[in-house]
Amino acid sequence: MISVTEKFLKIKGPNGALAAVLHQADPKKIVIFAHGYTGTKCESGRLFVQTARALAKAGISALRFDFWGSGDSEGDFNHVSPNTEIADLHSVIAWAQKKQFSEIGVLGLSFGGAVSICTVAENPRVKVLATWSSVPNLESWTKSVVGTQGNPLCAGPQMSTDRPVIDVSEAYVSLKIPKLQIQGDNDIPGFREDFQKFFPAASTPKKHVVIPGADHVFTTWRDRQKVIQHTVKWFLKYL
Repeated sequence: MISVTEKFLKIKGPNGALAAVLHQADPKKIVIFAHGYTGTKCESGRLFVQTARALAKAGISALRFDFWGSGDSEGDFNHVSPNTEIADLHSVIAWAQKKQFSEIGVLGLSFGGAVSICTVAENPRVKVLATWSSVPNLESWTKSVVGTQGNPLCAGPQMSTDRPVIDVSEAYVSLKIPKLQIQGDNDIPGFREDFQKFFPAASTPKKHVVIPGADHVFTTWRDRQKVIQHTVKWFLKYL
């Protein structure tokens, strides 16, 4: 029987402390979770909690954390940008390596998916990637977010201006590691269609799963069961 523990901790980030939960199973293999815009380490309906526990039960450790300015981490959300989150994820990957995790995977949802793709393209420590409903283009998406400044949850203008030089599509195509993308056919308009434009140019192994009827965050239990099963299977095979 696999021994699993859950531990709250703080990880030093480039701008402040990052709140995290470690689901400890395998001492060598770990999947790091990157949440979406305005999300947290639990994610919608505790989807990240359920997935982390499923991975740990399957024998793979998991780490859920709040980006700087989100959840229980330090910082203010209106100072967040794509580059601050990319820097955070690099720091958490370095933390995992320091803790002797030699096989590191990353899982990102929505904006966290785009951040994961851009980060992993720069970080050779990561061996496997999975993304859910990933933002397919940071330039256009961040400009639309800044355009809704009346929403008190929105980040400031740096969300649009402080972006990586290489956008999601170019970063994704450059990746040589195993890549899984899952989304529903009721995802946010344009997300699936734009992702499908560059997915064929990506190297194998790769897989694009479209779940009929599923929305952006896989709200129903039936849909999230499918997402979790596909994801755990992917990391068991390649990590």
